[in-house]
Amino acid sequence: MKPHAEVGQVWPENGRVLVLGSFHGLAAGERTWQVTLVLREPRGPELAYPVTVSGQAFEASVPIADLVPSEAPEKGVWDLYLSADGTRLRVGRHLDDIRDKTSIMVFPAQLIPLDGGFMHVRPRYTVNENLSIDYWYGT
Repeated sequence: MKPHAEVGQVWPENGRVLVLGSFHGLAAGERTWQVTLVLREPRGPELAYPVTVSGQAFEASVPIADLVPSEAPEKGVWDLYLSADGTRLRVGRHLDDIRDKTSIMVFPAQLIPLDGGFMHVRPRYTVNENLSIDYWYGT
């Protein structure tokens, strides 16, 4: 298995998505890590936030209000990575025995009021057991 950022816990609450985990297959070292979010659908910008690292453990916190672009389409998908000094590790949960997390581990959506409705923001596991964050418009 190639190096990645292994998710231990995900906490979507209080206007943030908090991700706790550890580095797998690579020493965190003395580098300054950040969580990088890449807008996959539709193709768009990248966002970056500082990450707290202690030994091999990391803590990343993302404000959900930033995840809805100002000219937001009605839905989108952000992929999460940990990045430092040219290294980019996909954030995911691969070391457990749970398969098909996308239908088993369903996180609650947080709501952002917008134009008489709401943007829903929710982390989810992909079919490849990686962590992404979806947003969509609804009432």
